[in-house]
Amino acid sequence: MTPTTLGQWLHPHLRRAYQRWGKQEAGVRRGDDPEAIHQMRVALRRIRAAMTGFEAVLDLPRVTRKVGMISRVLGQARDGDVMLARLEQDYLPGLPPEEQAPLRDFIRGLRRQRQDVQREVVALLNSATYQRVKEAWGKWLDHPRWQSLGNASVAGTVPHLLAIAWGELALHPGWRVTTPEADPELLHDLRKAIKRTRYLWEFADNSLDIGLSEPLGLLREAQEVLGHLQDGFVLASQIGNACPTLQERLTQQRGEHWQTWQTLRRQLQSRAIQQQVYHTLGDLGLNGADQVPPKDEIAHPAVIPLG
Repeated sequence: MTPTTLGQWLHPHLRRAYQRWGKQEAGVRRGDDPEAIHQMRVALRRIRAAMTGFEAVLDLPRVTRKVGMISRVLGQARDGDVMLARLEQDYLPGLPPEEQAPLRDFIRGLRRQRQDVQREVVALLNSATYQRVKEAWGKWLDHPRWQSLGNASVAGTVPHLLAIAWGELALHPGWRVTTPEADPELLHDLRKAIKRTRYLWEFADNSLDIGLSEPLGLLREAQEVLGHLQDGFVLASQIGNACPTLQERLTQQRGEHWQTWQTLRRQLQSRAIQQQVYHTLGDLGLNGADQVPPKDEIAHPAVIPLG
């Protein structure tokens, strides 16, 4: 049966993310598979994106919000895995011998930190809080509850919600940062905002084919390049003066990433992309506006026919 209401449409997507979350748990506990950490984190991010983008649709117990806390702890482990892989595979082999020794010492320190984080991850998975969050999501998925928009039509409502997310992203102050050194934290926050929007759009595009593959691709690229900028800043601050060759390479890469970001920023803020987004979402919203819920349901303005 093709889902017609937001509740019918959202439910299987959330259940798949929940199942993906649980499927990775054993690998996360072992700590020997970086991909398990990554995949569980992605599942939780998709759930969080739905919680944010469809807040007016979902009627969730308060404890379910703690998926954000779980994701943050996993993020520490994931960041450590990515940093170690980059140092050992990309940077260490190209350094002169006199700089490889201090970098190896730094890597050993990172490995000890990663082991500490792994213990935190296992403690979290064994905690009563984690079990309450997971059980609450499982029970909700078995017996979902919706706010009034849960009965609104998919075609007449989702485009408006996606447009709201795009508009909020467009107003983020991080777009106005003029140099990579001016405000790295604001750029990092912009990356998180881009990521939230991207996950929300992918959530919709995977089943609705909203026709915005170009801006969605740009969001993915922007998230990646801003991530490289952030990782470079963090590594440069931690390495200090022990590896001047590495610092020089990080500075060069920062310049390259910044140029790439400037190109992506111009594209995402261009008139052509803005028109494409709003024209596409506007048409989708108008075409779905004739799908009115039954008279005994509360109608959202987005699903009331115009004219």
